Amino acid sequence: MKNYVVSIIFIFISLIITPVAVLSGDVASDSSTTIANEKNTQSNSGNIDKTDSDTSEESVITVFLSNHNKNITMSEFEYVCGSVAAEMPLSYHEEALKAQAVACYTNCIRLKNSSDKSKINGADISNDITIHQAYITEDERKEKWGDDFNKYESKLRSVVTEVLGEYITYDEKICVAAFSAICTGTTESAENVWGSKTPYLVSVKSEGDKLSPTYSSTVTFSKSQFISIMKDLGVSIDSKADLTEIIGKPKTTKAGTVLTIKINSKEVTGSNMRTAFSLRSPAFKITTTEDEVTFNVSGYGHGVGMSQYGADYMARQGSTYDEILKHYYKGVEIKNHSD
Repeated sequence: MKNYVVSIIFIFISLIITPVAVLSGDVASDSSTTIANEKNTQSNSGNIDKTDSDTSEESVITVFLSNHNKNITMSEFEYVCGSVAAEMPLSYHEEALKAQAVACYTNCIRLKNSSDKSKINGADISNDITIHQAYITEDERKEKWGDDFNKYESKLRSVVTEVLGEYITYDEKICVAAFSAICTGTTESAENVWGSKTPYLVSVKSEGDKLSPTYSSTVTFSKSQFISIMKDLGVSIDSKADLTEIIGKPKTTKAGTVLTIKINSKEVTGSNMRTAFSLRSPAFKITTTEDEVTFNVSGYGHGVGMSQYGADYMARQGSTYDEILKHYYKGVEIKNHSD
């Protein structure tokens, strides 16, 4: 497999994030919480001074660490810090990080009161990005950031403190705050990706995404590799077949997401193609030669909701976190548990 490694050089721990937004209710719940007087400063010794937030029953959350198969309980403040750190680079602008914190907190409280917790060991939320959203502990942040830990941890705690307790709603209901790393320049609608029409998860322009150094990626497969993977998708291809003749023109959305494509007369979804070939997003074009198949991919993630790179771009152009949120989540209100 040629160039495969190149296509995954720059990986943000989510976004895919993931279907942080399976619209049946997988990400976000409702709970009541208040903003604690979190004060975080960097001392002269280089350590981070932390004031514990309110640890009453309503302000804690239990997280299932899927990689360790155990539950841990912490304050909502500590959870949002760990989730933001896992989901967005701390090199991003403070206003983008605040928007991410509100999104993570929104998902956190929506899931907290979810009725079905059997699949996540009875916890409120999982750190498995395939079902919920990412989370890393402080020790994992130290390992991730190395010499930059004190700088980034201080920045992280500062931005989370400023917005903890704020969440987004639509029609008085807590939203699914979907997000992904980089969109194609236009975000995708939830209807196109997950089949559920959601009024606040619609396609919007996202200026700046195409400026990302990892906006485009390329993955090339040999003919035999392509045939083998397509077989796993239920599509049989003769080894002597002309690839240029059996790969049809994809049906795409205005954001560039491949909805379906015909391979050897059989229709396959873009989502299934993305998974099978480990593509960074379902927005791709295919070129072929006699012996190879190349996927030219745009963006990173499902593309629904807030684009993280786009949020950073907006912030650097002067947008505030609430303006960013209201751009990507149409028609929402930002509420605060302290109100």
